[in-house]
Amino acid sequence: MYATRFATPDDLAGLPDLLVRLQADPAHHIGYLGETLADVAGPLTPDWPARTVVATDDSGRVCALLTVETSGTRAFVHGPFVDVPVNHPAGSRIWDQTADALYALAEPLFDGIADREVFGHTRHRNLEQFAVRHGFASGRACGIHVLDGDALRDLMLREAGCPRTGPAREMRVLPTDRAVHEAVAVLHERCFPSSYLTGAKLVEDSGERTVVVAMDGDVVLGYAAGKAEPGEYYIDFLAVEPGVRGQGVGAALATELVWKLAERHGARPQAAASILVGNTSSQRMFDRLGFRLHLELIAYRSTAAG
Repeated sequence: MYATRFATPDDLAGLPDLLVRLQADPAHHIGYLGETLADVAGPLTPDWPARTVVATDDSGRVCALLTVETSGTRAFVHGPFVDVPVNHPAGSRIWDQTADALYALAEPLFDGIADREVFGHTRHRNLEQFAVRHGFASGRACGIHVLDGDALRDLMLREAGCPRTGPAREMRVLPTDRAVHEAVAVLHERCFPSSYLTGAKLVEDSGERTVVVAMDGDVVLGYAAGKAEPGEYYIDFLAVEPGVRGQGVGAALATELVWKLAERHGARPQAAASILVGNTSSQRMFDRLGFRLHLELIAYRSTAAG
């Protein structure tokens, strides 16, 4: 059994090695790290050790970790990430015991928050069982679709903007005027009512994400939001008003967003988009742009502490 404790700044040097080891072995099914750990080698907020619990072996090497992020009355659990040999005869038991110990130690970080979410690969059976043990219910899976190589270059060669959807239409990038912000927030809440990010937060914190809006005069037709990660452009939200779906607005938004991310952050080797499984219209649109399914992730959510 590993020893568990809260992280210290000195642990940062070992975290990239741990995550690289886990991601390098497909059997660990590490599909998502969370925003806190997405670039552990880069700058993190000063309070990251206070939101992170780790497990160490007898030599003091970090072998597991879990981080907690809170937003209002909701908490997001990133992990548990546990380094045990997949073919070890007691591997699953070690994983379970370590994961449970990390979660128990992290309990004060929730500060009474009952609405908690764990996110991971659909094939991660240890994580699925962890969720069951701690009262999390499985949600709807989403697919991560990627675009790279010649397909990404073809997308970058498309004409930016929204000319294919009508001569009176244009693209804007937030921040813009208040009415546009409000319309985007309302559309976001309507299309993503249970998202980890509220509409108000999306438009208020547009410095973190790039948000592109398709307009017809003063009317918002749709928006796309995303950011540049260390290895990719990531489209995490795209929504189009029902009355103009199927007219190329979504494809134009995705194209424009990738253009703006490249302009703002420089080159990346691939683009990625998150699409709920079963959303066939979005899947077809991204298929036409050249995206292909890379992996499927699922959220487990608990609304009762304990």
